[in-house]
Formats: sequence, structure tokens, C-alpha cells
Amino acid sequence: MAFILSLILIILLHELGHLIVAKLCKCRVNKFSIGFGKPLISKEYKGTTYQIAPILFGGYCELDNELSYSRSKRAFTNKTYTQKILISLAGIFVNVVTGIIACYIGSHSGNIFIFKFGYYSTWIGLSNLLPIPALDGSYPLIFLFEKKWGKKKTYLFWSKVNNLFFKWLMILNALTLPILAWLIYAGKI
Repeated sequence: MAFILSLILIILLHELGHLIVAKLCKCRVNKFSIGFGKPLISKEYKGTTYQIAPILFGGYCELDNELSYSRSKRAFTNKTYTQKILISLAGIFVNVVTGIIACYIGSHSGNIFIFKFGYYSTWIGLSNLLPIPALDGSYPLIFLFEKKWGKKKTYLFWSKVNNLFFKWLMILNALTLPILAWLIYAGKI
């Protein structure tokens, strides 16, 4: 149960990182979701729909025209290169920083729950740096393709690749959960 609560908190902090930086960069955020699937709870506030969905393998911050061509000034694709990098990597940054802080507090206080939360947060954040489509680490690649191919061609191609990888990542997550649960139960992690 502690692992599930840690996972939900890690996802929440990660997506909040994206949300806050996107809003600071004046990028429209269409949806902020903890979990996937049909929302259990949903509320719109200042143009953003906030929701909690039942499949808690992750979450997302849906940015306006994240992977499509647009002329809107508030679209993610029309933000500066620096703004896009900051928005893309904000969740990773939040996970790693909170993870390191929690590990420090947990190790100095002897609280194993806080230490393990920090450990999970750090590694989940760092794993998001992998340049795999559907992970945050792939966005710097997208921006390089954008400079070479142009926006229309890049976002059409990357949207298709992202959808394909997202499905496989969700299947991989579902298959690894029983192994992860066993490792936690056995006290291995």
C-alpha cells in the first residue's frame, strides 16, 4: 500500500512540474490527469480540466497542440526551444529533487518509508530521461527533428511514433507490476 501511495504522489509531483512550468511559459494546458482512462473525478478551472482516472500507471499534462502544427501563440509547438525543453523536463526535475530530499530526510531520520519514496521518485524521474518516444526524454529529439524537417512534417511523424510507443509502454508497465509487487513484498526494494 505504501508503494501505491508513493507512486501516486510521484506521478502527481511529476505532472505538477509540467503544469506549473507550462503555465509560467504561457502554454495552454488542456488537461491535467492523474491516471488514465475515463475520469472518476473531473473539474475545469481556468481553461484546464483537472481529473483523476482509475488506471494509476501514470498521468499526463495535455498541452495545447503538443504534437501537432498550430499557429496559436499558446500552443506548445510554438514556444521557444528553451521553453519547450523547460516544460518537457520539469517533471523529471521535480521527481529527482524531491527524491534526493526525501532520501536525505529518510536516511537521517531513520524513516524507511520516506527513504523508499525518495528512492522510487529519483529512479522514476531519471528513467523518464530515456530518449524513448512517449517519455519526456524524447522531446529534445523532437525539437532537433523540427529544426531539420520543419514543424508540420516532424509533428505528424512523431505523433504516430508516440502513439505506438505509448501503447507498448503501458503494456510493459502492466506486465512489470506483478514482478515489482513481488520484489517489494519480498523486501528486495
